[in-house]
Amino acid sequence: MIIKYLASFLALVLSSVCFGQQDANLKKLMQEHLKLKGKKPVFSIQTYISNGEIIFNEAVGLADGKEVKATKDNQFKIASITKTMTAVVILQMQEEGKLNIDDKVSKYLNDIQFVRINEVHFFNKTPYGNNITLKQLLQHKSGISDLFTDTAFRFYLNEYLHKKQEWNSEKLMKRYYKYGLNEVAHFVPDSGYYYSDTNYFLLGLIIEKLSGQTLAQQFRLRIFEPLKMYNTYFEYYEPLHGNGKMAHSFLGKRDITKTLNTSYDWAGGGVVSTTSDLAIFINSIFNGKLYKNDATLNSMTTMSPHPLKSGRVSYYGLGLYQYNFNGDIYYGHGGFWGSLIAYCPSKKITFCGSVNQVNPSFNSNEFISTLLKYFNTSNP
Repeated sequence: MIIKYLASFLALVLSSVCFGQQDANLKKLMQEHLKLKGKKPVFSIQTYISNGEIIFNEAVGLADGKEVKATKDNQFKIASITKTMTAVVILQMQEEGKLNIDDKVSKYLNDIQFVRINEVHFFNKTPYGNNITLKQLLQHKSGISDLFTDTAFRFYLNEYLHKKQEWNSEKLMKRYYKYGLNEVAHFVPDSGYYYSDTNYFLLGLIIEKLSGQTLAQQFRLRIFEPLKMYNTYFEYYEPLHGNGKMAHSFLGKRDITKTLNTSYDWAGGGVVSTTSDLAIFINSIFNGKLYKNDATLNSMTTMSPHPLKSGRVSYYGLGLYQYNFNGDIYYGHGGFWGSLIAYCPSKKITFCGSVNQVNPSFNSNEFISTLLKYFNTSNP
C-alpha cells in the first residue's frame, strides 16, 4: 500500500514538474515575440491552450502598451470572431423553425427600406439582390462588396477624421450605398468566394427582424448568459460587462482602443471578450451546448476550398474557417485586431489567443503552430 502510494505521489510530482517546464517554455516563446519598439510594436500576447485536462493560460507584456502589466484575464476586441457568433444565432433560429438558410434574403429584409435588398448587388449592371440566400451570406459566396476592404482608404480616412462617431446598422448600409458598393459586386451569387462584412450586416438585420430584439440582446440571451461568459459583451451596443481590464489593440503604433470608436464592426466584429470566455464558446459549439442537432454542426464545418489571389486556398464553412496547424485540422475564426480561436476535434485541443497588433513583424500562423507543437510535445 505504501509503495503504491509513493508511486502515485511520484507520478504526480513528475507530471507537475513536466507541466511546469512546459508552461515556462511556452511563456518564454511568447515573451520572445514581444516587441516594445518600432513601427509594429507587439506590446502584449495572450494565449490559452487546453486538451481538456491540462490548461495553459498566460499573458505577457503590457496591456496598455505603456505600464499596465498584461494578465490572462484581459478583455480585448475579438473583431471577426464575432461572425461565428452571428452564424451560431442564425443556425439556432433554423433549428427553431424561424428561418431556413436556403431562403432568399429578400424574404426577411424586403420591407426594410434602408437595406434596399433588390439594389444591394449589381454585377455587370444586372441586379442579383433578390437571388441571394442566407447560406451564401454565411459562406461569403454572395459576391457582395465589402464596406471596409473595397473602399479602405476612403472609409478609414473618414474614421480618422471622425474618430468618435457612433455607427449603427442603418448608417452602415447608407454608407455602403453612398460609396456605390452595390454597383461593383464581385460575381454572380454562388459562383465564387469573397470575404465581406456586409454579408454579416445583413445576417444581423435578419436576426433583429425575426427576434424583435437587438443583436446584442440576442447574443446575450443565446450565448453569453447560458455559457456564463461573464467577461464578454457587445461593445458600444450594450453596457460594459466583466472586469473592464482591456488589452489595447494596435494598428502599427496607433492605439485603436484609446483613439477610435469601432462601433462600425457590429455583426461582423463588435464583441469584446477574453481567451477563457472564447474557449468556452468554441468548445460549446463542438460539445453540443449551442445546437440541438448534430446536423447543424456538420453543416457549419462543411468546407469548400476557395483559391485566393495570393495563391493560398481558403476553407470557409458557415461562420468558421478551417486551419491546418502541424498537420492537424482545426475549426475557428480569426479577427482583424490580432485574435484567433480554433478547435481540433480529433485531439480535442482548444486554442484562443490575441497578439493585439494588426501587423506583427512575425508570421502569426507559424507562431501559433509553434505554440501548439510545444504544448502537444509535452502532452501527447
